[in-house]
Amino acid sequence: MNCAVYRLAFQHSSIHNSVHANNERLELLGDAVIDLVIADFLFKKYPFRSEGFLTEMRSKIVSREQLNRVALKIGIGEMMQVRKGGTDLTKSNVLGNALEALVGAIYVDTGYAKAAKFFMHKILIPHYEIDELESLVVNFKSKIIEWSQKNGHEVRFELLEEHEQKGKRMYKMGLLFNSELIAEDIDYSKKRAEQKASEAACRKLGIHE
Repeated sequence: MNCAVYRLAFQHSSIHNSVHANNERLELLGDAVIDLVIADFLFKKYPFRSEGFLTEMRSKIVSREQLNRVALKIGIGEMMQVRKGGTDLTKSNVLGNALEALVGAIYVDTGYAKAAKFFMHKILIPHYEIDELESLVVNFKSKIIEWSQKNGHEVRFELLEEHEQKGKRMYKMGLLFNSELIAEDIDYSKKRAEQKASEAACRKLGIHE
């Protein structure tokens, strides 16, 4: 067992800024592993549902709110190495990010199969109510607009690109925060593209409440 890589998974950048001494690289790797595990799980669970439905379900499962909740529940907060007096772990994305980093560490140490098995059997199945998530409506657009108004920022959506794909119109919508483009996404519906861009913006800005 490579113990060092597991210690690194819980090392926050507030302790070490060096890219080789904190968990940010492992977080990126774990995020990719989790995405693939969930996509495979949903593809098999819902054989007759559309790509849009599967994408929405995946977004619900990997939302910062859900990952933070599970990470707190399984005790990751007790293992975190973070600067004292810094961020409140229960009100930030630090724990959810560390969960992703842990999956990344398992991947580095043992490979994809065991990392996928860990997330499926230790995280997804015991800590998620998939049927409840299916009926959960997460309005990221409303969330970011409300947050922006509360904090005195301007947010607006802009059509960046429109083209045809497989006989359907595709819309790329951008989200501008104080006139700066911070997120964009594409979909067959402008509203869905706005929702997807809003989710990306919520992640980038750390909006999880």
